[in-house]
Amino acid sequence: MKLIDLYIRIDGMTCASCSARVERGLAKLPGVAAASVNLATEQATIQFDPQQIRTTDLIEVIRDVGYAPVVAEIDLAIEGMTCASCVGRVERALKRLPAVVDAVVNLATERAHVRYIPAMIEPNELIAAVTEAGYGASLVDGFADGHSDGVKSDDNRQQESLSAMKRDVILAAGFSLGIMFLSMGAMFIPEFERVMDGISPFPNFWDWVQLSLASVVLFGPGRRFFKPGFIAYRHLSPDMNSLVATGTGAAYAYSVLVLVFPFLFPVEARHVYFDSSAVVIAAVLAGKYLEALAKGRTSAAIRKLIDLQAKTAHILDESGVERDVPLAQLHKGDRFVVRPGERIPTDGRVIEGRAHIDQSMLTGEPLPVTKGQGDEVVGGTVDQDGRLVIEATSVGRDTVLAQIIKLVENAQTGKLPIQGLADRVVRVFTPVVLAIALITFITWIVLTGNVSVALVAAVAVLVVACPCAMGLATPAAIMVGTGRAAELGVLFRKGEALETLSHVDTVLFDKTGTLTEGRPTLSDIGGPSPDEALRMAAALEGGSEHPLGRAIVIAADQRKLILPIAEDFRSIAGYGIEGMIEGHKVRVGSRHFLERESVDLGSNPTEVAQLEEAGHTAVFVSSDNLFLGWLAIADRLKPEAKSVVDALRQRGIKIAMVTGDAKRTAQTVAALLGIDEVHAEIRPQDKARVVSELQSKGRRVAFVGDGINDAPALAQADVGIALASGTDIAIEAADVTLTRGQLREVVTAITVARHTLSNIRGNLFWAFFYNILLIPIAAGVAVSIGIHLNPMVAGVAMGLSSIFVLGNSLRLKGLKAFQPVPITQSTNIPTHPIT
Repeated sequence: MKLIDLYIRIDGMTCASCSARVERGLAKLPGVAAASVNLATEQATIQFDPQQIRTTDLIEVIRDVGYAPVVAEIDLAIEGMTCASCVGRVERALKRLPAVVDAVVNLATERAHVRYIPAMIEPNELIAAVTEAGYGASLVDGFADGHSDGVKSDDNRQQESLSAMKRDVILAAGFSLGIMFLSMGAMFIPEFERVMDGISPFPNFWDWVQLSLASVVLFGPGRRFFKPGFIAYRHLSPDMNSLVATGTGAAYAYSVLVLVFPFLFPVEARHVYFDSSAVVIAAVLAGKYLEALAKGRTSAAIRKLIDLQAKTAHILDESGVERDVPLAQLHKGDRFVVRPGERIPTDGRVIEGRAHIDQSMLTGEPLPVTKGQGDEVVGGTVDQDGRLVIEATSVGRDTVLAQIIKLVENAQTGKLPIQGLADRVVRVFTPVVLAIALITFITWIVLTGNVSVALVAAVAVLVVACPCAMGLATPAAIMVGTGRAAELGVLFRKGEALETLSHVDTVLFDKTGTLTEGRPTLSDIGGPSPDEALRMAAALEGGSEHPLGRAIVIAADQRKLILPIAEDFRSIAGYGIEGMIEGHKVRVGSRHFLERESVDLGSNPTEVAQLEEAGHTAVFVSSDNLFLGWLAIADRLKPEAKSVVDALRQRGIKIAMVTGDAKRTAQTVAALLGIDEVHAEIRPQDKARVVSELQSKGRRVAFVGDGINDAPALAQADVGIALASGTDIAIEAADVTLTRGQLREVVTAITVARHTLSNIRGNLFWAFFYNILLIPIAAGVAVSIGIHLNPMVAGVAMGLSSIFVLGNSLRLKGLKAFQPVPITQSTNIPTHPIT
């Protein structure tokens, strides 16, 4: 048993019992030989057997006992990956390091997202592990410091790589055309061979010319395949490069032997295949070049977001003098000037001036919003018509725009469960192809006795069988799908949420602020002392942030009521509030709350019942167990709510609503929207229980809420969807965030998820079907009916498979946002404002 030492820093420990608790938790695990925790250094030293337990299990145990293991995250730009086999090898190289908790490599973005223990390893050691596996790696700064320099350098590297590949394609294509002209000219020009022989200085001169041209192609542009291909063999993990290198190398080596030692081969086998080796290199390179161009288009969404950043800021110094500085030098608290037509460089608060701000990049609304002194503004939005002096409140990674970009990048880096099938196939794919090629070669030797025929068939098998399309099938669709979703106001926090959302069969809506506008107004009052009820309720609700409480306070303010001071305020979650006012115990809340406190509400007034049936919420007020009166509050439905519910139902999704309102009120709202399943009088902390109950019935639930009070339910749901304004993105804990705060985006999110998963299935089908169909043809099973695959055609077909997958993924760019039909006034909740 080989033990490994793991050193990990732990946050949250405050005393010896804390460290002892962590030690006990770790010591219980099978495979852990010893565990000691030093409170002073806040570090755990663990000896464990990696064959019995993983680093991730140790991390989870520390979390389970209530403490925070310090795990860092980093992105690496990986160079040289060409197929899914490359992805697997880089992941395995990183995961072999004991300090690496997890590593996810994305072929489409050419990135590795690594979670590691910083106490044990440095980033340069991660890079070294990738380099040892045969690939290039470098740190991606991205928005680590809040600026796009890392992303731009990434783009620069990609452009340089693309330019170099273009040069190689041109060189390979030019020389390959020369070889084809020499080898196949006689097929098209009857006199060609006689003329060429006439000017040849010695026998086989033109074959030697082909050798020279092919050598340039193979050892020039072809190095892209040969070097990593042989490294892959060395690591016993052959990949696409290995297949191409083996196929073209075999054709080249055979031709050289025929040319140099012709006596070793029978007369009928003395053919050279320099054209096949060179043209295959050129064809595969051309395919990879077109693939790289298409991959660049898949990441266009990130670039669009980055382009929204201003490049400089006009900072005001202490003397009021303006000076331009790069965005990287802007700090929190700095004051800067924004002129008409300029983008606001970072999030901030307006100190001076007034202007109309175009916030369409966040809200999607074309109409500008007026911003003046004290108002918050978001970096990336555009000042249309006024000079503003703004104080920076967030810079770098903390800005809304940086967070949006980070969320999109995280979603694109993630790996979906559906990709597991492709990963398992790819793991054994290349060795199987090599075996098929060997069997093909031996079979044709036995059947024909002709080495040339056998070689051509084997090379065709090696070249046509490429796992590139399999590796790109999932990440390419994720990149385009999540990127397009971000443009439509839907942010997926992780790629897995995309797949889970596509399978959702039930959507559970919170009511207040989600289906309704969340701006309730007082519509009526009544009872023994209605004015006193309003005055007492408003006094108690004075500091409340609850929408119903604000409605009561606003109504009292409109009536110019003088409010007394409330003391000993207490909130009873899901029921109401209470406190002392002018020496009296005042309670404000639901009927059940006051009845529980033995307040006699008398007979139920007909007017209250009618208002509740119309969708109003009734709030009851008492003083020292004496009933003062009731307040009716109405919250209008969002205009698009009915259309959203109908659209989801048309997509085969069951709709349910959860609310703390009275059953009668909730059922009225549900009836207006056509919702059959209603969970009413549910306290905020019990919403997660409702989600759990639906899940226990086998339903896959998405919960839609405002992302603040609904956090437990959002976490419990299979997919949590939070409606948020752009500035709320930082605090949302949902799997999916709707940045524009519009209900219609729920339909858009589900549409994007379903189309993306459908696209991935199509990509995987094509990738698998392509190989299932073409490998046997390349092996020669269809020769009897006159169909055979030449290695040169196989090279073109291999490139086209990846281009097809990428092209299919790019269709997701055409997805449109859902456009609801607003509900009419007659179907809305009636309101009766107090005059």
